[in-house]
Amino acid sequence: MRERIWGRSAARCVLCAKWLVDESEYWHSIPTGQIAHNVAAENGPKAPRGESPLKSKERAAEENLLLLCGDCHRKVDSPELVEKYTVQFLTEKKSEHERWVRDVTDFARLRPAIVIRMTGTIRGTRSAATKEQIGEALREAGLTGMHADSRTGMFDIISVDAETDSWAWDAARKQIDVQVEKARDAIAAGDAGVLAVFALAPIPMLIHLGAELDDKTETVLFRRDRTDGPEAWVWPTPAEEPATFAITGSIADSDAADVVAFVEVTAGVAPSRVPAHLASAPAVRLSVLQEPSPDVVTSRADLASFGRAWRDLLSTVENRWPNAERLHILAAVPATVALTMGRHRMRAVHPAFVLYQYQEHGIDERVMELQG
Repeated sequence: MRERIWGRSAARCVLCAKWLVDESEYWHSIPTGQIAHNVAAENGPKAPRGESPLKSKERAAEENLLLLCGDCHRKVDSPELVEKYTVQFLTEKKSEHERWVRDVTDFARLRPAIVIRMTGTIRGTRSAATKEQIGEALREAGLTGMHADSRTGMFDIISVDAETDSWAWDAARKQIDVQVEKARDAIAAGDAGVLAVFALAPIPMLIHLGAELDDKTETVLFRRDRTDGPEAWVWPTPAEEPATFAITGSIADSDAADVVAFVEVTAGVAPSRVPAHLASAPAVRLSVLQEPSPDVVTSRADLASFGRAWRDLLSTVENRWPNAERLHILAAVPATVALTMGRHRMRAVHPAFVLYQYQEHGIDERVMELQG
């Protein structure tokens, strides 16, 4: 029974997940975990959670025992905390921990993935996906990653500069190129066949990252929900019908070298945001048919629907303005949509993407260009 309890908990504390095999000071491993009672072994005023109709044999059964570290064992049995660590609370924590162990060790079902995490400064703040959140999102998607081997682990892209700093864009671009190349090496070596991307950064950086990833390798994009906790990056259950999008545009002009693309998902993009030298350029607009908001793309089906619409927009540009050399993109979109825009760019076919960052004075400033 003792072995089953240790095995079902994967040698980790049910409450804090501490590793319970000490290998630091001995020639052999020493188990440091403690098997604790939920309902106390016997009744009595000093027995924590002792008042119960359970008989002695039931109190000693595996269902009533859980693996804890020494610190957590002292806390759950402390008279001062007994009201917090109730029978129901400990039962739920044990079940949750053992279910998590079963899921994350289902290696036959979980496919290995290479994780790319990008964190950039948005309006003065940064919010990186934690390893716990990444692990939960991967498991929900049937993936596993972040191994100790640096080549198959997590590749971090961190932009610490303010988006108003001119050098931030070149610095971010260099980081993206270096880390994506490492990820490509891991894919080419056969270490994994899937890229998993967790990214929150200014829109131009995300489009560039998506363009470097392209759409030739299986890539799973993860969305950050507006909540905290371990499941913040888990895609929610999809609605019955995915979001739909429409494309409208100026008349065809075979001589136009510059075309402006407005992309409206989280908010509208006013024509007044266009730089003055592009005021008379032909334009194409991709808009969500419902009210724009941050909650338009809340499922993978929504994202796939946008991807189809974005490819249609690029085909529209190719057909209506065949000599276009530059597509100037002004976008109000979530991170996953920005990544998708970049991934569907065909280097040898589409015009250069000229990317703009919205500034406080109401005009979008040109910050990056994707060529070739």
